[in-house]
Amino acid sequence: MKCTKQIIQEHFLKIDGRKIKVARAEKGWTLTKLANESGVTRKTIGEIEKGIKKKIRFSTIEQLAVTLEKRVEYFCTHIEKKIE
Repeated sequence: MKCTKQIIQEHFLKIDGRKIKVARAEKGWTLTKLANESGVTRKTIGEIEKGIKKKIRFSTIEQLAVTLEKRVEYFCTHIEKKIE
């Protein structure tokens, strides 16, 4: 699953949805609670957590990170340097 956003004009992020599920579980929240708190739909969160959703907006990951009190980088599996 990928969420790409240019960071400092040369880095891109890849997101692991399982980390969202772990962070949600740490707070003791259901999908519905996270959806209500973050403004991201329950369906979208579920698809991200299961790895079904392939294209994820950076703003969506950012909303989830803020709500779960984590940095966006926490959800990264890999940060790649852009090669031109």
